[in-house]
Amino acid sequence: MEKMSTSFVIFISLFYIVGFFLAGVGISSLNQAMAAKNWVLTSGKVVYVDFVTDRDSEGTKMYKVDIKYMYEANGIPYEGGNLAFGYGASNNQSGQHKIYEKLKSAQKVEVRFNPAKPSQSTLTYGASSEQFVVIAFGVTWLLFTTGLTVIFFFFEKSAADLLNQLVILE
Repeated sequence: MEKMSTSFVIFISLFYIVGFFLAGVGISSLNQAMAAKNWVLTSGKVVYVDFVTDRDSEGTKMYKVDIKYMYEANGIPYEGGNLAFGYGASNNQSGQHKIYEKLKSAQKVEVRFNPAKPSQSTLTYGASSEQFVVIAFGVTWLLFTTGLTVIFFFFEKSAADLLNQLVILE
């Protein structure tokens, strides 16, 4: 029984690690997106914009805008490529194409850079649905894993109780 408990602890620990990792990534991205509102504003020169079409692992078409821009912070030139924290490919072709249409003819854009780390920049700020999806998935994963843990320990306890209550007469 001891071996099974140790194996279960190792097994379930992997699930907890995944859940905390996902929730942490979502929360970190959300914090950066919200902090960018107060970052230093500067002008940036658009170097490259492309509308990228790809397929995910299930074969669904995914769309994304790739952008590269140059900006200066404290007299030092930097290159950025972050449209928004948490931004990634989606299957919403129309929404992604609208972003592309707005950026494709732009020569200059407003860039927000982190005053504590000027190489970190973004073009927009604020929360996105992608961040909340990652956080919600991580929290749901943790709740599911906690449920499995509780069930395991109830079953473990009831087996021990049965063993303790079992009386052999002969």
